[in-house]
Amino acid sequence: MGYWEKRQEAMYKAGEMQVNQYYAKLEKAFNQTRRELQKTIEAFYFEYAEENGLSYAAAQRQLSKAEIGNLRDFIDLAMENIGKHNQTVNNMSIKTRITRYQALEAQVDAMLRQLYAVDYQAAAEQTMKAVFEDTYYRTWYNIDQYKGFHAAFARVDPHAVEKLLEYPFNGASFSSRLWKQKDHLQTQLMESLTTMMVQGKSPQALTNDFAKKLNVKKFDAYRLLHTESSFLMSEATHAGYKEDGVEKYQILATLDSKTCDICGDKDGEVYEVGKEITGENMPPFHCFCRCTDVPYYVDDDRSGEMRVGRDLETGENVEVPTGMTYKEWRKQYVRD
Repeated sequence: MGYWEKRQEAMYKAGEMQVNQYYAKLEKAFNQTRRELQKTIEAFYFEYAEENGLSYAAAQRQLSKAEIGNLRDFIDLAMENIGKHNQTVNNMSIKTRITRYQALEAQVDAMLRQLYAVDYQAAAEQTMKAVFEDTYYRTWYNIDQYKGFHAAFARVDPHAVEKLLEYPFNGASFSSRLWKQKDHLQTQLMESLTTMMVQGKSPQALTNDFAKKLNVKKFDAYRLLHTESSFLMSEATHAGYKEDGVEKYQILATLDSKTCDICGDKDGEVYEVGKEITGENMPPFHCFCRCTDVPYYVDDDRSGEMRVGRDLETGENVEVPTGMTYKEWRKQYVRD
């Protein structure tokens, strides 16, 4: 395995590990929110259920003044907790006249806001900043090691990372996609609740349904986190290139059966630093993209170095020449 391939693989795995460690905590937060939602719905059901269960008509009755006061206390406490971690979330207001159903919807909204504002957005952005910083400095370290001497470099600008988090590189910003996920989840949960009331079912009927819906959103979060972190790692890597004066870079795709045609076609391609366009000539090229890139030095003779691929018949790792592209590797090792 060549110098740059080793370094890029180590750097990618370091960033991936940071994201996975954070995601493990987020997954627990999703599970805890699911349990809290279930308890809230059960309490609502037993509070207002009549002889034949909880009907939709009963849920449309107005709250009393005392009940509105309790709801406001619940919402205020939730918003206070959110404000300690995330100042960008708008406050929730409770009307003087509100139905039981609307009150339940407000409680669901508040719980999801806490999950997405505190455990998801605020914590994820801190993780992303750490990933960017670590990748940037690792890039400099790798260049120093390659050249054999240390050069002065600029430190990471926190504001630059914040701007990248707001940049819609894939059509929408990280925050926009995150809150879209929350709104979609809330809509789905409320639809299930409405169906429960209309059909006269008990809240226990929602246990599996809620678990499935939150599991889907957990995966959506996992996918978004890895796509966003790949984008930030690429940006951090190229910030290091520009700071050091690297003029060109070469795409490095993973050599195995999972490599898609998009990445396979890009493997080995050389582009100019400063003319990067994410998704076109710089990774990530798609969700869960495993491509990286390395500095390309014209006078760098890498013909004797090796990179790692996977033999599809034996499943074992094999060393291949560093200069071998994905297309060449596929022709030699994939038996079509």
